[in-house]
Amino acid sequence: MKLVKMSIAAVVTALLAGCSGSMVVPVQEHASILSNADQAKQALSQATSCCKDFNEFNYVSLPEGETLLAIDGKQPSYQFDEGMSYFAAYRLPANTGNLAITLASQVSKTVLVPKVIMLDAQFKVTRVLGESVFAYQPAHLLDNDRIEGRVFVDRSMPGNPASETYMVVYAPADELSGSTTILHPAKAFARANGTVEPDIKDPVIPHSPWGLVQIKVTDMAKGQGLEAVFKPEYADKVAMSQAKPAATAVAATATTAAVAAAPSTPAPAMLSETESFYNTQIEKAVKAGDIDKAMQLVSEAERAGSTKAKSVFIDAVKRSQKN
Repeated sequence: MKLVKMSIAAVVTALLAGCSGSMVVPVQEHASILSNADQAKQALSQATSCCKDFNEFNYVSLPEGETLLAIDGKQPSYQFDEGMSYFAAYRLPANTGNLAITLASQVSKTVLVPKVIMLDAQFKVTRVLGESVFAYQPAHLLDNDRIEGRVFVDRSMPGNPASETYMVVYAPADELSGSTTILHPAKAFARANGTVEPDIKDPVIPHSPWGLVQIKVTDMAKGQGLEAVFKPEYADKVAMSQAKPAATAVAATATTAAVAAAPSTPAPAMLSETESFYNTQIEKAVKAGDIDKAMQLVSEAERAGSTKAKSVFIDAVKRSQKN
């Protein structure tokens, strides 16, 4: 019984550690943006394009860490390929390692379905990321219901004018007539408590040109060498299809070699029971889509002497890609 109590305490500690650095998104404070899709569409129908091309956008510096983006009628609008949309334009952080950028569009009475355009230093489009990256994620712990996706930026060739420098976030016009079905809170509560789910319809949320997007930027070079095993497996399909094979192979080889050459200080051997606990929590985090937490667990386990955490993480990521 004592062992069970210790395990539960450890799980709670791990969960709290995974959430302690996260922003609690104040959805209620932005209720006017997320309350009426028809009103937002009406405003958009009267909007005019701010610019003739991407190089005329006003790009705001995007910091590392978390940023809350409110897209409404106060934002500029532009005639994208899909039609007129409000948007936000960012300059990515400079002097960093590879970047992992998570975008989570918050669900309330309405939701914005995000699309991202990545641009190089000359404002030429490098990638357009939509449904292959973004998907609905139900509320979990401190996170609301959201449409979430992750974008990876390769910084292996600093100073290269072709490297990605800018990011544009918008709601494509061809998504505005659709809707997203979310998990009913009563069902989510039942799942969390292991009880029978009620027979109740899940809410259907209309898409809107307005929305609230949580953006999290992580410098993966600070992830204790994990980017070498993390980025290639979780790079989005669009990026992989458009990347130049030779350049990608050289960059990946260089990154892997650098990590392999890095000196390390051996940690004391870890107890098999502790190793098993960490491995289980890593697999659960990957399965839940919480990669940040999984990476934190790997780092923590290796500092404590684990020899298997990284391989468990890689295998879990590979399995998740096949599902």
